[in-house]
Amino acid sequence: MKRSSLLLAGGLGTRLDGREKAMMVCQDSTLLERTLAVLEDVSDEVIISLRDNEQVQQFSEYLGSRKVVTDQIRNAGPLAGMLAGFEEACGDYVFTVACDMPFLNGRLIDMMFDMVGQHDALIPISEYGKKEPLHSVYRRDKMLAAIETAMDGGHRSILAPVSYLENVLYLDADSMKKIDKDLKSFVNINTPSDMVKLDNWKPEDV
Repeated sequence: MKRSSLLLAGGLGTRLDGREKAMMVCQDSTLLERTLAVLEDVSDEVIISLRDNEQVQQFSEYLGSRKVVTDQIRNAGPLAGMLAGFEEACGDYVFTVACDMPFLNGRLIDMMFDMVGQHDALIPISEYGKKEPLHSVYRRDKMLAAIETAMDGGHRSILAPVSYLENVLYLDADSMKKIDKDLKSFVNINTPSDMVKLDNWKPEDV
């Protein structure tokens, strides 16, 4: 099974006063660099989704020879990035993740790729019962068709395509805690106050 990973980094950062999430620094590395380092260890290819060519130029020093896609549909949120990324992906399955999760766990992602089997998707469920569609593995062809169907119907929710998948496996928190005991993989950055909390994380906490 060929593995692709899709990093969604094209958000507008509206809750961060327009700052680029991917360029935020955590423990001497940008969130973009931290995420890419993990994804490249567990994937055959990594695709970076950005919103437009201006952002591509802004991030150019970090992109190297990696595949980069830009949104072809405006104001469609993460689904626009997923559509472009899944069209470009070569893998049978695509791990899809947002750029605002600074503590990704490569062993957990590896386990998810191993567990997905013939399912259309493997989606984690947090300890609070929340689905985590932006830390999930999807079968490329099935999810691409589901994204197209959802968007054609005017649906922009990140979970909208999942409703069109027939065979979804949900991964419970207890199973994930065997690898990521505090589920730090799902810590994410949405607001300036989140960044303040992030600055207080110490290496030994990760």
